[in-house]
Amino acid sequence: MKKSIFQRIKNFKFRGFDYYAMRGVSNKTLRDALINFMVSSRGKKYKGELKSTFINFNNLEKHVENMNKDGFTVVDFKLSPEKLNGILSYVEKLQCYDPYRKNLGPIDPDNAPEETHTAHYKRAELVGNPDILSIANDNGILALAQEFLGATPTISNINLWWSFGGRKQAEEAQLYHRDVDDWKFCKFFIYLTDVSPDNGPHIYVRGTSSSPKLRKIRRYMDNEIEDTFGKENVMKFVEPKGSAFMVDTYGFHKGLLPKSGKRLLLQVQYSLNPLKVENYTPVSLDKAEMTHDKFVNRLIVES
Repeated sequence: MKKSIFQRIKNFKFRGFDYYAMRGVSNKTLRDALINFMVSSRGKKYKGELKSTFINFNNLEKHVENMNKDGFTVVDFKLSPEKLNGILSYVEKLQCYDPYRKNLGPIDPDNAPEETHTAHYKRAELVGNPDILSIANDNGILALAQEFLGATPTISNINLWWSFGGRKQAEEAQLYHRDVDDWKFCKFFIYLTDVSPDNGPHIYVRGTSSSPKLRKIRRYMDNEIEDTFGKENVMKFVEPKGSAFMVDTYGFHKGLLPKSGKRLLLQVQYSLNPLKVENYTPVSLDKAEMTHDKFVNRLIVES
């Protein structure tokens, strides 16, 4: 169904000119020039301790190289079982929702409706968990994000969702696409369940974040991607729970439709700017609990 002129005007007012410019500039040379201009005056201001749960700082340069060349990098260390189990216990008490079928109300992950492909938790409740917030503010991950972005990173989203198996047809982010959440951004993923080839592994097409090919923003079929970039560049992240990786999702990717079981994934997004599709209501935390960088967290935590 086509949107009315009034709906289009309303969406434009909410998202602003920058949102449409960001999606409309597909030429690689022009887009890169705009990004370079944007980051040149901002600088890299975040300086954390050389201590990280996920990154060996001796490998930081290599991780940045991987991000720039391939569009992804697998970090050095997994999330500890203690932290992982703590997060699982926390989210068991929360409710999750189908983002495309809000009329269904809260979703039971153990008995999700057949039409529900994914069920997401609320960002405000995730930010309120100290373990999740500490992951988002890990010194190594922030250092990697800063070096990749070229400027101080902003945590612009925290998301955690289930993907359910047994559905007949892929939909939405289960089809190949480029994200255009900001001019430049990256996403940190952690598997909170074991992910086999049948459980819906994250799929990424190596080298496509910097490729000038297929820049139109839409969903793409498998054959279009494989014919253009080659099957050998289609990477499947089949990993045990606790595994983590950083991805530039301007490159082509999808969450493979699970054949069976279900997958739980935590995502932290770092960008140059606030996301144009988000309404931010920073969470109020006890000052004693908030020891993280205020600028980095300004969108999600009340200062």
